[in-house]
Amino acid sequence: MDQGLIAGILVLGLPLLLIGLILFRRYIPVLLFYVVLLAVGLGYLISTGALADVGHFALSTLGLASDGAMAPPPPPEPAAAP
Repeated sequence: MDQGLIAGILVLGLPLLLIGLILFRRYIPVLLFYVVLLAVGLGYLISTGALADVGHFALSTLGLASDGAMAPPPPPEPAAAP
């Protein structure tokens, strides 16, 4: 599994699961249906590669390279021309 894919699952799947648990904890059949639909939706995003793209974007936003090392800082902007 790609590091970006795992990050994408954590970025999208975990918050949605927590929101579903908070909203539907009293209605167990609705919660189970929500979890199944969440799994189907995440499976679709995995099969199209969109979830890995989200994970790579999240990792680059946090400043982590794809191998787990810190990404080099961006080059400084040149000073204004006189």
